[in-house]
Amino acid sequence: MSLLCVVSLNHVLSAQNADALVTKLANKYGSVPNYKLNIVYEANNEDMGFKNVQEGTLVVKGEKYILKYGPNETWLNDGKVEYVGTKEEDHSQILYFCPGKNTEAIVDYGNLLTFYAYEHKATMDGNMIKLVPTTTRPYTELHLTVDGDNLTKISAIDSMGTVYTYSLSGFSTSIGDPKFVINKWEYAETIDERKDCK
Repeated sequence: MSLLCVVSLNHVLSAQNADALVTKLANKYGSVPNYKLNIVYEANNEDMGFKNVQEGTLVVKGEKYILKYGPNETWLNDGKVEYVGTKEEDHSQILYFCPGKNTEAIVDYGNLLTFYAYEHKATMDGNMIKLVPTTTRPYTELHLTVDGDNLTKISAIDSMGTVYTYSLSGFSTSIGDPKFVINKWEYAETIDERKDCK
């Protein structure tokens, strides 16, 4: 009985510590409307035999963001529309989405540093914060890695076992004068998913 009480108490303390740390991170980053950071993105599913790694730079200014993975992939929210533009050797396409409805994104790039603070249940797993969504999300679990009070990695795991990892570095509030534009004429195919925009 006493062992059960200790386990139960440890679980409660773990959840309280995780909640406090999530709140601290969200408050820290939520108070910064404009920032820039580097992202190393990796999608990995060993069972399905694929791995994709890309490096990019994300710039956020209020409700707008632009993320460039090299010269061939651009993710953009200009405040009115979300775009995903990709170029390959034999094909290029641009997708249009209502803001916040980008089904291509496993996480919300516009709120990358704070989206986990809502509608998730948090616990500590060693030095990592483990979050389980309490509403429908494109992932079943999140892992946040912190260094001191800095968020350094976000890993999202989906129902197929694919792990999407975002390693974060170079956080800065000096963003210069970013251009939140994408040239739709650079893409051969257009796919418009804005059926029910409000």
